[in-house]
Amino acid sequence: MCTIKGIIFDFDGVIVDSETLYIEALLDYLKTIGIETEAQEIAYVIGQHVQDIASDIISQFDLDLSMDDFISESTEFYRNRNKDRNYPLLPGIREFLASCRAKGIRMAVASSSGYQYLFTILEKKDILQYFEFILSGRDLVHSKPDPEIYHIAAERLGIAKNELMIIEDSTNGVKAGIASGIFTVAYKGARFVQDTSFADIEVRDFKDIQI
Repeated sequence: MCTIKGIIFDFDGVIVDSETLYIEALLDYLKTIGIETEAQEIAYVIGQHVQDIASDIISQFDLDLSMDDFISESTEFYRNRNKDRNYPLLPGIREFLASCRAKGIRMAVASSSGYQYLFTILEKKDILQYFEFILSGRDLVHSKPDPEIYHIAAERLGIAKNELMIIEDSTNGVKAGIASGIFTVAYKGARFVQDTSFADIEVRDFKDIQI
């Protein structure tokens, strides 16, 4: 493997511990429409584009809702529930970012979440300055596990793929990373652990990532 010159980070479950809040909110939203289920039954949606989440949940529970209605209602429920929440950073991420910057490694965020959400939290957490750009999958044609978002991020960074690294935590995210041809690290420090056994490496601590 060549010297790493750039790292592309997923966001939820890699930079901030937000996936727990999302799954809890989705469970409570489903209760409002008469669906009782458990976290492990819907944890597979982590890392998916909002439209894919809507399609899968509607199909799974045979909901009498359009995709637009599900997205609108569940998103509003999540925002109202979590508008005053503090999204905690994952342990060690701030130190890892500082270390990467000190080594001259260029960094970007590529996430399925919306741009404003990503920008706001990065700014509030005072880590926005570490990243050259934020790429939201909601602005793209294809969502993870399609590698489109990582192809675009690599092109924008202008760094050869064999000199890049992706850090992901979800099954779909790791699939996208591997399909992009970029060395993909699966971070296993989030609460909801998915199958990422096909990643180039799996780590439970940012200190375990050798750069």
